[in-house]
Amino acid sequence: MPTLQLSDGSIHYDVAGSGVPLIFLHGVGSSARTWTGQVKDFGRTHLAVAPDLRGYGRSVAAAETVSTRRFAADIAALIEDLNAGPAHVCGLSMGGIVALNLWRDRPELVRSLALADTWATHPSAVATQPQRLAEIDAATMPELSRARMPAVYGPDAPPAMVELGVRVFASLDKAVYRAASADLWTQDLRDVAGSVTVPTLVLVGEHDTITPPPLAEELARLIPGARLVVVAGAGHLTNEENPDAFNAALAGLL
Repeated sequence: MPTLQLSDGSIHYDVAGSGVPLIFLHGVGSSARTWTGQVKDFGRTHLAVAPDLRGYGRSVAAAETVSTRRFAADIAALIEDLNAGPAHVCGLSMGGIVALNLWRDRPELVRSLALADTWATHPSAVATQPQRLAEIDAATMPELSRARMPAVYGPDAPPAMVELGVRVFASLDKAVYRAASADLWTQDLRDVAGSVTVPTLVLVGEHDTITPPPLAEELARLIPGARLVVVAGAGHLTNEENPDAFNAALAGLL
């Protein structure tokens, strides 16, 4: 699989198709694997690319270099390396925060935004941040995975899907996960959201308890002209739990 070499690491990515680029960005407890279905489906019409963010999956980088803004810089480098900008950028949860950081720092590389199960500001996450980091420090990744991942999915998610998510989360590098978590949840991107001038789709799972629908509603209100889609039956991982609805909404943006 292709890899982009950086001065301080490397970014592995899955890719399919050709044409206008569509970049898929995963969440804090996942990897490019979460986008396997979308890369296959949208690779029929676009250059579909799903990177493992630095330190995640098959990408290599030291934990002390991890931040959402650094992720965004890596994605900018990837788009430029592919000679493929501007790109449609689709991010889920942390991936949406990375997408907004990319818009802030390199807007010329962004053709449109799809922001799934993400937020502009997350007051409850800010309040629980000290507890969250203490729990990460006190547990192994398999322990954290078993404790946290089942709540990520909606009530209709197949057990096999949940179990795969548990295994992927458990395999993450703990230092990378902690660094990303420390940077992620307290960000306030309301001003960035208000500055967006490209077509934007905001999606959220009907049963998302990690980033509940009111946060998506606020994000959609902040972004001029944004369209909000509530994905029926889904929890936090809308693209996996209801891919037909997710893909249809995304295709409508493209």
